[in-house]
Amino acid sequence: MAKIILLVLGLLLAYWILKTYRRRVGRGDARPPAGAGEDMVKCARCGVHLPRSESLTTRGHFYCSPEHQREHRAG
Repeated sequence: MAKIILLVLGLLLAYWILKTYRRRVGRGDARPPAGAGEDMVKCARCGVHLPRSESLTTRGHFYCSPEHQREHRAG
């Protein structure tokens, strides 16, 4: 009788462990990626890369600062 009780408890423990593992694995896949990235662009004057939202744009060219924008247009 004791062997049957131990067998049932062992099976319940194995079931609980597998259930917990599956829940953790399933939850990890459902999370959205943290901090979705932004497009990076290259300054036409100096070549530094910066986020598109921080760049200055003129005629399809991207610049990191107003000085670089003026210099590139002038020369």
